Amino acid sequence: MPDASFGTVAVAAAPAAVVPPDPWVVAHEPLFDAIVTPNDSGTRYSRVLFVGVLTAYFTITLTAWLWLGAWPMAAYSLLVLAFAVGSVVGDARRRRQAERIRVWPDRTLVERIDRAGRRSFSEWQTGWLRLAVDPAGAAGPRLRLTSHGRSETIGDLLTGDERLGLAQALDDALARAPTHHRGPATTAG
Repeated sequence: MPDASFGTVAVAAAPAAVVPPDPWVVAHEPLFDAIVTPNDSGTRYSRVLFVGVLTAYFTITLTAWLWLGAWPMAAYSLLVLAFAVGSVVGDARRRRQAERIRVWPDRTLVERIDRAGRRSFSEWQTGWLRLAVDPAGAAGPRLRLTSHGRSETIGDLLTGDERLGLAQALDDALARAPTHHRGPATTAG
């Protein structure tokens, strides 16, 4: 069960439906498990209802334009309907995106699902992993994982406040990892 869920879809959906488990992942429970999804204010029923109302409206207006002999307006009506349906399909593809961040004492795994449904993975050594919060940006703060010369942005699907919440929760989990290095080693003189 995830420690934290960010975005409205993650709260409603079970983690297995968003990112199915992989057989090569270690079986013991992670220190941190978060599923990041885009914000979604609608439900499947409301989207189906919206498309149904649009289709009924355009069917009526298309029939009226053709009955009146105004075929240019009928063509325009079909063009607007295609644009509206394309917008709904594009929104469905956007909602398909997800990001899952899991932290174990020895490793951290970031899994992503893009708009086309393709999965990508990046694995990091938890002991050397750093989380940087870059406050500048028009869309709010940016979160970056860095280690051994590699860097990856996480949480882009979230709002600024949600990113800060994710940063705090992830930083707490990294601090709990027994092998996490909290900065350069110092020697007592």
